[in-house]
Amino acid sequence: MDLRALAFKLSISTRLTLWFGTSLLVLLTLFVTGLYVSVHLGLHDDLEARLREEAAAVQAHYQAHGFDQAGTSSPVSHELQSMPGTFVRLLGPGGEVTQASPAFQSRPTLPANVPESGTSSLQTRPWGETSAQSLYLSLDTEAHPASWLEVTKLQSPIHRQLHSLRWLLALGILGGVGLAMVVGYGLARRALRPVASLTSAAREMQTRPTGSLPTNFGVEDELSGLAETFNGLIERLRSSLRRERRFRADAAHNMFTPLTAIQSELDVTLRKPRSETEYRESLHAVRQHTETLSSLLEELMTLSRIEAREDRPTPSPLNVRTRIRDRVRRVQARADEKDISIEWTGDEAAEAPIDPEDLDLIADHLLDNALKYTPEGGTIQVHVGPKDEAVVVRVSDSGMGFDTEQAERLFDRFYRSKDAEQSTDGGGLGLSIVKAVVERHGGTVQAESAGSGQGSTFDVRLPRHRE
Repeated sequence: MDLRALAFKLSISTRLTLWFGTSLLVLLTLFVTGLYVSVHLGLHDDLEARLREEAAAVQAHYQAHGFDQAGTSSPVSHELQSMPGTFVRLLGPGGEVTQASPAFQSRPTLPANVPESGTSSLQTRPWGETSAQSLYLSLDTEAHPASWLEVTKLQSPIHRQLHSLRWLLALGILGGVGLAMVVGYGLARRALRPVASLTSAAREMQTRPTGSLPTNFGVEDELSGLAETFNGLIERLRSSLRRERRFRADAAHNMFTPLTAIQSELDVTLRKPRSETEYRESLHAVRQHTETLSSLLEELMTLSRIEAREDRPTPSPLNVRTRIRDRVRRVQARADEKDISIEWTGDEAAEAPIDPEDLDLIADHLLDNALKYTPEGGTIQVHVGPKDEAVVVRVSDSGMGFDTEQAERLFDRFYRSKDAEQSTDGGGLGLSIVKAVVERHGGTVQAESAGSGQGSTFDVRLPRHRE
C-alpha cells in the first residue's frame, strides 16, 4: 500500500505523534552521535595525555638515576610495578629490547616499531585480541645505552566504556522517544478532543439545522474562538436564508396581487359585451396593475444588479449638492400637484466619490418616499452639506412617520407598514435600494421619527474620501 495514502487515513493525533516522534528521534540521534564522538575523542586524548605524563615521569627518573644494563634491579621495573595497565620498554637504536617492565610477561609478544624519523611518535596497533597505543620518546644515547623509551597502554578499557555507553545511549534514545510518543499521543488526543466535539455537533446540525457548535471546552483557546466565529457565521447564514425565504414569499405575493387583479378585471370584462366606456375603464385598470407590476420588476432588477456587484466602485468625486438639486427639480411638478412645498437648505459645496447613477437612485427613492407619504399641504425639507469626513444628504417630511419598532424594518425588502399599505401603492423596495447603494459606497443611512403621524427623516452619509 502507498505510504502516503496510508498516512492520509491516519487520525490527526496519530500523525502528530508520528511526526513528533520522528523529529525527536532524529534530533536525539544527532545529539547523541555528537556526544558519543566527543566522549570517544576525549577518552583517546586522555589516554594520550596519561601516556605522555607517565613517559615524562619515567624519562625524568631515567635521566636522574640511570639504569643498569643487566636489568636485575632496574629502577624502571620498580617504578612500573605501581602502575597497573602500563607497559614500559627501553629499546636500542634498531628496536631491540634492552629492558622491559615485568607486566610484559603476562602478555603476548609486542614487536617494537621504532620511528624512522628519529622523533617521538604515537602509534596505535593490535596487540593480541585488543589494541594498544604506544608512545616512543628518543633518549640521550651518549649518556645511556638505550635509544628509545616505549610506553604502552591497552585501549580495551576505553572500548569497554564506549561499548557500554553506546548501549546506554541507544536504550535511552529508544526509551525516551517511546515515552515521549506515548505522552504526546495522549496530549494530542486531549488537545483535539474539542475538534471531535465540533465534528459531532456539525453532524447533528445536518439533521437539526437549529443547533450550534459547542464553545465551552474548559479553556479559551484558538478552537473556542474558531467555534464562536463559526457560530456567528452560521447565524448570519440562517438570517440570510430567512431573509431570502421571506423575500421570495413577499416577491411572489407582491407580483401575484397585480396579476390576480389583472386576471379578475379581464374575467369580469369578458363575461358579457360592454360599452366602449366600460372597456376603456377596464383597460385603464389593467394598465395601472401592469404598471405596478412593471415597477416592481424594475426595482427587483435594480436591487439585484446592485447586490451582484462584487467590488466596491472607485469613481471620481461628484458634486452631490448640484446633482441632488437637479433631482429635486424633476419632482417639483409632483409636489405642486399635491400642494407640497420643498424647502432646500445647505449652500456649501459638497463632493463625494459616487457614481452619478447611484446618487440618482438614492435621491429619487428618498424623494419619492417623501412625496408618497406626505399629505397635501405638507412640507419636505432637503439638506445637503459636508459634516466632518462625510457628505450628509437629509430628506425630512411632515408625513405619517413611524414608531420605533417599525424603524428597525424600514429598510427590509418588501416591508411596508400597515398605514403605508392603506394609504398608497408601492413595492416596498425603494428604501432597500437606497441602503444597498449607500453601503456599497461605504456610507450609512438612518431613519428617524418622533412617532406615527409626526413625520420622518432619512439621513444618508457618504464618505468624502475613498480609502
